[in-house]
Amino acid sequence: MVGAGYTGLAAALELARRGRHVVVLDRRRPASEASSRNGGMVHPGVKLDLARLLARPGGERLWRSCVEAFEGVERLVAQTGADCAWDRTGHVELARHRRHARHLHHVAAAYAEVGEEAHVLEGDDLGAEIGSPCFEAGLVVTRSAALHPARFAAGLLESATAAGAEVHGEVTALSIEGHPGGPGGAVVRTGTGALRAGEVVMATNGTTDRRLVPWLGRRVLRIGSFIIATEALGPDVARSVSPRGRMFFDTRNLLNYWRLSPDGSRLLFGGRTSLAATTVEQARDRLYRAMVEVHPQLAGVRVERAWGGPVALTADRMPHVGRHRGSGVVYAMGYCGTGIALSTSFGTAVGRWLCGQGELPAFAGLAWPRVPAPSRLPGALAAAGWWFRARDALGY
Repeated sequence: MVGAGYTGLAAALELARRGRHVVVLDRRRPASEASSRNGGMVHPGVKLDLARLLARPGGERLWRSCVEAFEGVERLVAQTGADCAWDRTGHVELARHRRHARHLHHVAAAYAEVGEEAHVLEGDDLGAEIGSPCFEAGLVVTRSAALHPARFAAGLLESATAAGAEVHGEVTALSIEGHPGGPGGAVVRTGTGALRAGEVVMATNGTTDRRLVPWLGRRVLRIGSFIIATEALGPDVARSVSPRGRMFFDTRNLLNYWRLSPDGSRLLFGGRTSLAATTVEQARDRLYRAMVEVHPQLAGVRVERAWGGPVALTADRMPHVGRHRGSGVVYAMGYCGTGIALSTSFGTAVGRWLCGQGELPAFAGLAWPRVPAPSRLPGALAAAGWWFRARDALGY
């Protein structure tokens, strides 16, 4: 298993529980990347909104897979006993532009089509959900939850090792020789030695090394996502931001997402501040300006922490799971910033499937296009960021 985030740890837990010898390698500390540093928002779905997902061939089957992934996380929290502040808060998807507000009604109709509870609020009614003057409308969705991401990752790590999985941090996989899944298996060479394995699973998402499996490296684009945490807010201020404790994200391409911390005392505010390379300090200042624009009542509130890390985008904005015939590796990645439920579910499903039990998720049947080569040229991502900002301003 290459990658000790949600996907790798969930797969390792499932394999170890079924009596398989599994070794997990991570170039850094286990679960130290996006799996412990995300916003802790868990919801069924993908980067595409539900109306667009259902419009795809097999869209309803994909949606059912997303719902099962969400419910699976809740079951796994209970099974592992992870003290991760799981809370079915629901979320609000917010539209700044009238075009986006109109589209939210189409999305609400899509939720009704699959029997999910969701409704659009506008005007004064929206004020009962969020203390901000910036939005034309909001779609309230009840099937979603908040958790403490690092504690959830720690629970997976503890459960996987207790079941017998070997998890090694600070070990970089350098090459894969042979053919995983074949008669002779493969040899994974690392900076500290070599391992022979019958199967190799790539669960690296935003940290995928193009040199290890070039086919995978050409299909994910690494970009940064960042979060700031405010100083402790008074209860009245916290309620003025999120009267019902919901999670929030907006409808833009370069979106923001935010929520109160698990103890309700701070605001966590994150987003894609740029597609180009960005420092934590630059992101912190941009996110602070965006936060105060959305919530003017937070002007003057100090930022106590700021952090960031890589997420993986795909050309079709969909996650992918399966086996690459050319290299033989099994892969699960490409979550596009919406991966807590699906990454965990993909890992569990991969573990079962490698033991001959069950099938891979519905996403396994999707063609996976390459990321366009020009996107990797110097300056290309900065230019793409300007283009997306222009589209956001026009409501596209």
